[in-house]
Amino acid sequence: MTEHLDHESVTRCDPPREFSVLAELYVSTTAATVLRKPMQRKKTAIDKRESLMASSRTGDEGQKKVREKSSWMSLSRSPVGSGHWRSVTCRLLEEGDKCLLHIYLDQTVLYQTVHIHLLNQTDIRHADSSLFLRKDGLGIYCLAGQRWCSTHTDEPIYLQFRDPETSNIWLSLLRSYAMPEIHGKGYILTDGGLYRMWRQVELTIIQGRNLGNQKPLTDSSTHAGGAGDLEVDAVDLDVSCEIHLNGQLCGRTTVKRGIGSPDWHEHFTFADLPPFETLEVFVWREKKLLKPTDMGSIRIALSNFRRGEAVEGWFPVLHSGPIASSVQVGDVRMKIRVDEEIILPQSAYARLLQTISSRNFLDWMGDLENQMQLKTISTQLMSIAVAKHTLIEQIFAIADREVDGSPHSHNTLFRGNTILTKTMELCMAWHGKAFLEASIGSVIRRLCNDKVAIEVDPMRNKNPKDVEKSVDLLVYWCREFWKQIYAVRGECPHEMRRLFEHIRKLVEKHYQINDTEQDQNRELPWQSVSAFCFLRFIAPGILHPHLFGLCPGLPPAPVQRSLTLITKVIQSLANLNTTVQKEEFMRGVQDFLKDSLPGMIDYILDLQKTGVTA
Repeated sequence: MTEHLDHESVTRCDPPREFSVLAELYVSTTAATVLRKPMQRKKTAIDKRESLMASSRTGDEGQKKVREKSSWMSLSRSPVGSGHWRSVTCRLLEEGDKCLLHIYLDQTVLYQTVHIHLLNQTDIRHADSSLFLRKDGLGIYCLAGQRWCSTHTDEPIYLQFRDPETSNIWLSLLRSYAMPEIHGKGYILTDGGLYRMWRQVELTIIQGRNLGNQKPLTDSSTHAGGAGDLEVDAVDLDVSCEIHLNGQLCGRTTVKRGIGSPDWHEHFTFADLPPFETLEVFVWREKKLLKPTDMGSIRIALSNFRRGEAVEGWFPVLHSGPIASSVQVGDVRMKIRVDEEIILPQSAYARLLQTISSRNFLDWMGDLENQMQLKTISTQLMSIAVAKHTLIEQIFAIADREVDGSPHSHNTLFRGNTILTKTMELCMAWHGKAFLEASIGSVIRRLCNDKVAIEVDPMRNKNPKDVEKSVDLLVYWCREFWKQIYAVRGECPHEMRRLFEHIRKLVEKHYQINDTEQDQNRELPWQSVSAFCFLRFIAPGILHPHLFGLCPGLPPAPVQRSLTLITKVIQSLANLNTTVQKEEFMRGVQDFLKDSLPGMIDYILDLQKTGVTA
């Protein structure tokens, strides 16, 4: 996507201060049409005379032709409905008290200039991956007076960078020149001092009900959970949803087919938002070779919405007709959480940070979650530990404590839900996101795109020939997954390698394992590592890829069944178990397990190599 940059992904020149990076820019169909138009020169008197003479010669051929209607494919029901991506060079230039972002096409053609110093910090934020099915993107939401554009467009600017690190660097860099949303009086502490606001909306679109069936709107159906339970005929259709915040498109679901009741189970998080106004969810009916039709929408006023607490229920989908009243065309079950918090200056948190640093943050996590019921505090505490570079060492301390005082059998070690296992999961998700994508992301998306349906259970598949084919198909896809997992073992991040190495040494020391031990005990350190790497990281990613951002939306039921069977096989391999299968119909994969066992042992040993010699 981009050329290799220096270790900071930013080139800096001084003076003046300038930063540059290569990225991908989304260009809508409208903007692309303007870019393709050639420069038109004014017609001279000679040009007009020649044109009239040519018109008189052609006769009927000179008559006006009927303009061909553009296809609906080139039209957009939203600003990002269609378009393409182009490579651009972004140059951020500081000029006195101003800061300009120049975006160049082909390195020399100036496409846009954005006055960053005129933007609010909340106008620059991450773009949800559901918009383009691309990650590591930024959205810059600016008005006409805040930028110059060769296409005279008011659409947001969407940039995609080569990796998450570059995206985060440029998010912070651009925001550092934008205007913060500061409130209060800085010099009068009795009036509260300075503070800023942080806002976030978490939305889960779960499923639809009775979509496509019209009925009069009643008072009982205008609030969450109060949708009418009237018996109606189901309508078979393909449906998708678009999410708008303050009138700006922020995300969209995948297209789901269902007889009036499509299932999505898709989660969206929109952080660092400007002041709340409205949340709208538009429901679209998708049709092959036809333009999608607007079925209706859900409109929620966020100004008085409950803060800090999840609200789940059925929300009516309303369609505004030619008359004043609206018609309900079904319901969508959603879960919404709206947060709006006051952020004080960093100095105000000095004593709090000192207190947190006085003991292991994992101990704080256990106390705050169990005694104060703060179930979401773990991510914040982990962020502090990462910023202070103490996360790995503190996990070491908890692991030492758990293994030394563990009453568990070696068969159940690290397989329960404890503070250690929970923190390890969070740590692997934090540091290993790119590693998980490299390990299974491409194979999962290929399986989902091919809609692979595997069923090897004779109780579910009554045809013996189909069962045999499904076993062969299962083995094929297990090999595809394992081949990709093994191929990228070298990309395991250093932080995870340190954790795996420490776990192995703890188990060897606790159970006094050496080369003369029986095979079962000799494999215990390997199984302890796989209990984290596979049972709590890779296997959940295969089983629920939509929760890890590996595929857009919940896979269809047949594909979910295929992923479940594949997960069982890969987990058996990770357990170094090649003979025992709980289900008789799974015994057809034993040859694959036996052939892959040496590779799995090599994989586990490789994950423990930190590259640091004593």
